[in-house]
Amino acid sequence: MNYKRIKQRGAATLLTSVIIFIAITIVAMLSGKTILNETKIAADNYRISQAVAAASYAMDYSVNYFNSGGFDQVINADGTSGSDGIADVLGALTLTSADSFLTTAATVEFEHDAAGCGGGTSWKSGMITATGFSDDGLATRQITQCVGPLGLLKDEGPDQPLVSRGQVFLTGTSNIVNRYTNTTVWSGNEFTIGSSASIQTFIKDSAVGVLDPVNDLNQLINVDENTDTQLVSNKNLGNGLDIIDNDPSLGGLTGDAFFGNFFQGSKEIIKGRADDIGQVFDNPSDAADKSGIIWIGDTSSTDVSTTAASYTLGGGTIGSITAPAVLIINGDLSINGNPIIYGLVYVIGKYSITGNPDIIGSNIVEGTDITSGSSASAPVFTGNGTLDLIYWPAFGDGDGNPILGQTAVISGSWRDW
Repeated sequence: MNYKRIKQRGAATLLTSVIIFIAITIVAMLSGKTILNETKIAADNYRISQAVAAASYAMDYSVNYFNSGGFDQVINADGTSGSDGIADVLGALTLTSADSFLTTAATVEFEHDAAGCGGGTSWKSGMITATGFSDDGLATRQITQCVGPLGLLKDEGPDQPLVSRGQVFLTGTSNIVNRYTNTTVWSGNEFTIGSSASIQTFIKDSAVGVLDPVNDLNQLINVDENTDTQLVSNKNLGNGLDIIDNDPSLGGLTGDAFFGNFFQGSKEIIKGRADDIGQVFDNPSDAADKSGIIWIGDTSSTDVSTTAASYTLGGGTIGSITAPAVLIINGDLSINGNPIIYGLVYVIGKYSITGNPDIIGSNIVEGTDITSGSSASAPVFTGNGTLDLIYWPAFGDGDGNPILGQTAVISGSWRDW
């Protein structure tokens, strides 16, 4: 028997086993390291997804926040909302999962004068920076987006306190005041001052400088017609240069074309925007203490109806200095009380005032018989009460916020870091 050969075979087997064992050990170690790395990668991805979700939520929250009143919201002492010209600080937003086992956080920063979002100092647009965090705070994700106003009124609205497609006839006590431009009435038909000696129009006193709709606001909207004004038209003086009437560029328009002369969008589109913020009502009294776009009529339909309707407004306050309203009446409107309205009143039908309202902004009368779609019988605007129509460029290029529900993200402004 050859013992030497047997010993050699045993040594080879042992060596092979050692090599295999070492190889298995190396493979196990490499596999463990790979699994560990994959676990770390999976954990990092999970944290990043948490941070992205938190930042996205914070961005959606902030866009809605801006849409409901801008970047500088404040609650006044009387409970109404307004703005204070100071960017709001929302603090940390906490997000909790449905099962309450997971909590993440996000922060928001508002920059109203961002150069890439419209620039300037206007509060009508700005940049939102949202930063999201994972549940352990190790991962963060920051996104930015610009927001700004939707187009609503052409040329920022009319330049007169009263615009009418048809005849205007005043017989009561009326003060029509414009401390901003030199016209008070623009009509496509006759403007007639009746027998009353108490109907007067006023423009800015020539000795007073140009009024700023922001800094000189209280002076601008003063309902005392004798403050910083000069009398232009009345029964004895007749129609002055402040009154533009019988203008075929207005009188010759159809109702829809007249509407399109002032609004960026059809009646259906504007009504849809009011519906988006829950402000389509059957009664003007439902608009009390509301701001933004308000549509009166056709609550049961998504279209603009051709059913005749007449509405009466007896009181209340619609809009405010810091949050004006755009009140659209799809029918005839009669004001027989003493409401106060800040903003724009657009009447598709006929407009009559027998009460004593203060309307600070602008009034536009389309004068359409919405049953037939043709022009309503003259006059389309009558005033035999005690009314004060005070012009206010509520939708000008000042520092005020966009009106409620009229904002959108600016296309192409999204940035993700």
